[in-house]
Amino acid sequence: MLQIKIKTIRVLSSILTIALLSFIFLPNNGLAVEYKLDTLDTVETWQVNQDINAKRSEIQELHRQIDIYQKNIYAKQKELGSLSNQVSTLNESIAKINLEIEAAGLEVETLDLKIENTELKIDAKENEIDDQKDILAEVIRSLHRQQQKSSLLEILILNDNFSDFIADLNRLEDMQDNLFEGVENLGEIKLALNNDKDSLENEKTELDTLKNILNGKKGNLDGQKISKFNLMASTEGQEAKYQELLRQAKEEQKQIDNDIVYLEKIAREKLNRQLQLDSIDSDGLMWPIPSQRITAYFHDPDYPYRYIFEHNAIDIATPQGTALRAAESGYVAKARDGGATGYSYIMLVHADGLSSVYGHVNKINVSADQFVSKGDIIGYTGGMPGTRGAGPFSTGPHLHLEVRLNGIPVNPLNYLP
Repeated sequence: MLQIKIKTIRVLSSILTIALLSFIFLPNNGLAVEYKLDTLDTVETWQVNQDINAKRSEIQELHRQIDIYQKNIYAKQKELGSLSNQVSTLNESIAKINLEIEAAGLEVETLDLKIENTELKIDAKENEIDDQKDILAEVIRSLHRQQQKSSLLEILILNDNFSDFIADLNRLEDMQDNLFEGVENLGEIKLALNNDKDSLENEKTELDTLKNILNGKKGNLDGQKISKFNLMASTEGQEAKYQELLRQAKEEQKQIDNDIVYLEKIAREKLNRQLQLDSIDSDGLMWPIPSQRITAYFHDPDYPYRYIFEHNAIDIATPQGTALRAAESGYVAKARDGGATGYSYIMLVHADGLSSVYGHVNKINVSADQFVSKGDIIGYTGGMPGTRGAGPFSTGPHLHLEVRLNGIPVNPLNYLP
């Protein structure tokens, strides 16, 4: 009976040794298990967590202040348009964006701390894995020494009495239990380590995204400041001049909308004939400029001139003079040069009922009735207040991009890749 028990233990020990070696050197695809290590409870990680909590409190307070500014902006946008009201709205918007930049900066710092905390956890778990491997190696060596007693007679000879033999057997069983427990603990630590590494990669990706958002907000702030400066310069602080500027802008916008609707119908007839002749297939719109950093969204409630006209587009921040490419093949329905002080834009009509409009164009390379292919350079971007094609109410260098479906403005982000 004793020989059977010893052989069973020997076989189990061999199997466990092989399993352990396989576990250490082969990939692990098991389910993740959260494993908390006492070694993580250090002053360093505690301080990092304290810093994270402090920054979260600061962020919450900043968002509370941002909400107050936002309510003030919405209230002012409902009032009658006046120079003082518009300047006040821009001031409120600038203050709000400054708070948003501060909050985003704190969020970046918080993520940096979370990354640091995760890296500390990874280091601790890797050290724990090394310790567990050392313990398991010692258990395996002890099991191996016990396995050298290959027969009952040998065991009895090496022990003074039967009780010593039973004690050795119990120790062997304890070693076996320790081996099982050590392998289980090692598995849990390894899976938790893999979890932490995945979390670290996600946090780094989130950090990059957040930094892009922060840069976008800084661009918004610059645009609002430029807009305020240009508004005060063009009106010389006089209400009468502002009202005249406002009247001209509204009339111009109304005329542009009428032209777009009318010309879209005419150009579409030409496009349909061209499509029939050339069998052109549409594979969707492309981004017309390299940048994809949006500073104002479709029907954006924060658009500073929303009370003058609805923002039926997205604004994409890009340096002045960026090459502007056709988002899709089609006919040029309109290429309006607004001159030194007016608003310049290009309108293209595409297949599938779509059309695209590119605003604040500084230089136009195409003309009406011209057929362009997807990716062709049709002009160069503008938007810097006071420059050619920017118009009177530009918020800085950017591309104003509209997309229309059967003549009706739609969100461009629903059609861009």
